[in-house]
Amino acid sequence: MIGHTRPLGFGFPPGNYGVQLFFLISGFVIFMTLERTRTAMDFVVSRFSRLFPAYWSAMAITAAVVYTLGMPEQKLPLRDLLLDLTMVQEVLGAEHLDGSYWTLGVELFFYAQMLGWFMLGLLPRIRFIIVGWLLLAVAYGLARKAGLHFSYSVREALILQHIPFFAMGILFYRIHSHAGSHRADAILIGLCLATIGIAYAPVYLVVGSACVAVFWLFITGRLAWLRAAPLAYLGTISYSLYLLHQAIGFVLIHRMERNGIAPLAAVVIAIGAIFILATALTYLVERPALRWIRSTWRQHIVPHAWWRGWILPDRVTRFLKYFG
Repeated sequence: MIGHTRPLGFGFPPGNYGVQLFFLISGFVIFMTLERTRTAMDFVVSRFSRLFPAYWSAMAITAAVVYTLGMPEQKLPLRDLLLDLTMVQEVLGAEHLDGSYWTLGVELFFYAQMLGWFMLGLLPRIRFIIVGWLLLAVAYGLARKAGLHFSYSVREALILQHIPFFAMGILFYRIHSHAGSHRADAILIGLCLATIGIAYAPVYLVVGSACVAVFWLFITGRLAWLRAAPLAYLGTISYSLYLLHQAIGFVLIHRMERNGIAPLAAVVIAIGAIFILATALTYLVERPALRWIRSTWRQHIVPHAWWRGWILPDRVTRFLKYFG
């Protein structure tokens, strides 16, 4: 394993698939956020304040550790390091400073797509959009398995490698918060799982089914114990923890093992150090920056912004709805 100079002796392979549950959570939260959003710029500011201050700060901390103590293979060229500031470095041809950053580009493409549907007034027709996503995901998966060409731009812009997981999060939000019959939403969740089974490696159907089980427990009120204080604290620092854990963890483990510390002890110490860093980043940067940006937006920019109520012209919206 990366960072270890000696075998640890065990691993936790299911941890590699936790990101799929994260994508469901994102689908749930972003659809909820957009239903409560007034304008496109409100959403942009909300997402920027949530993601970028902590991300840029985590990058600075990670770079400081990697370039002073890290292994040679962790040190990126300056070009790649600068492109990493965008969060979409992968499509720009750059490497990630921290391997976990790949998910952030996926998130940004999902946000952009959902913002587009919001601006077109098409969120009430999200079921039709999801059907379109699933058809494209099946086409992509079958083309890949057959060794046929599929547009890279379409695949990346529509995040076809992951979109069924986001879609299931949206559908669970509808079931959780919208009154009325949800038979169509439940059927679409089944179609999402079928799409995963057709288009992706078999393990992802197991992962998708586990995610559905977790969300079903959530919307039926069986996960209330997750509100316990220690778990709430983990939820609070989770974004900063995610941003800091991998590259810095590898460096710390590698350094400690080189100095004679046992692999398991090195892992435990590294985890403790990352928790301390994540707590500091959350309370000293992430949360204060979020509050300041959103407060500044509401109090000083929005009241004077002539475009604050901007939406697409009615004729354009009607045209797109008709042909969409």
